[in-house]
Amino acid sequence: MKKFLFILCSLVVISKLTAQNSDYTDISALLEHKIWNVQLPKGRQYAMKMEFRDAGWKMTFLYDEKKTETFYSYSLCGDTIKVFESRKKYIIQELTDSTLVFQYLPDSLTMGVGSVKCVTDNSIEGQRKNEERLDSIWRKEEIWNMGVTMITGEPVKDLSTIEPPRWAVWDYDLTKYYVAKMKYPEELLKKNRAGYSVVMFSIDTLGLPRAINILTTKYKDFDKEVIRLTKELPHCLPCRDKNGKRMECLYTVYVPFLPQHYKDRVRKDSIWEEEQKHCFVEWESPSRFMDGNPRTIQNYIDERLVYDPSLLGNKEQVRGFYKVNAERKSKVDDNTAKMQSIKWLGV
Repeated sequence: MKKFLFILCSLVVISKLTAQNSDYTDISALLEHKIWNVQLPKGRQYAMKMEFRDAGWKMTFLYDEKKTETFYSYSLCGDTIKVFESRKKYIIQELTDSTLVFQYLPDSLTMGVGSVKCVTDNSIEGQRKNEERLDSIWRKEEIWNMGVTMITGEPVKDLSTIEPPRWAVWDYDLTKYYVAKMKYPEELLKKNRAGYSVVMFSIDTLGLPRAINILTTKYKDFDKEVIRLTKELPHCLPCRDKNGKRMECLYTVYVPFLPQHYKDRVRKDSIWEEEQKHCFVEWESPSRFMDGNPRTIQNYIDERLVYDPSLLGNKEQVRGFYKVNAERKSKVDDNTAKMQSIKWLGV
């Protein structure tokens, strides 16, 4: 019986701690990474702005086109903000996506202590601008060597001495790949949680990613998505040294997670997909030449194809796949098309 009561009490304590941690996370998400404008009495000739970010409380005082900034370290204890330097406490009376109301808690009875109300621009455009501001801050704060480095981890002092890895669509900028292909973690998207991850992986001599490592991240769920996208990374032209020889290397990418920008991208993609449904293009209609026969190009190849029979080995025939790009011309002679490229696979 005592053992049962002990287990029951332990479960109650754990559930309370979990609830407290959840409340702290929600308050922190609403409070941090925003510019709060302090609402002052009418007629004041100055303005005040605040930002809570990474356990730092930044206050900006604007007066007569001059700016004064002060920084404090703080921690959240439930609905109370504790400042380390002055040991002052402030209780949060109201906190939403766009409104913050808090009040100073003096150690002794003090007259004239009132609440401070702050507001922030939570419109769609305001969220976009704030995400761009945070993204620029996070990029400057990163200490990692982005892009290609030697397989030993040493930075490449002169990029002109090597040929960095290159992707067909994304060229040398893999951040665009992650942003274009990511699926935002559902719970973090609902709460408008912004952040980033920095991933490092090796690229072998075949241009394939190996040994994926997350160097830093804001949320663990971001890690899972970055790892998934890295595993699905398209094949690239591998890194080459100054002599043109293939070489292994490390590659580091900064991946931003910006909820409003992600929603904009999804909306744009859905509009494009819907437009494709209403296009007046018969995608299944084959190309036809002057004689009206869609197999003209096939017959042209069959009649003129020359190859080495020894390539077939012990097989009687081999199927080939090829692609033909035919230019549109005002005049086509002998019912033939100009062949730009033929590529045989499997022979």
